[in-house]
Amino acid sequence: MPPHGGFAIGLERWTSRLTGAANIRQTTLFPRDLHRLTP
Repeated sequence: MPPHGGFAIGLERWTSRLTGAANIRQTTLFPRDLHRLTP
């Protein structure tokens, strides 16, 4: 397996850090979890 080439900082992670959100799902446009599997 080749080494990981990114920083793992996506738009949702950056936005959650910028706004100080407690959970990344609060800043995701279409969050997926056990109760919501489709947009």
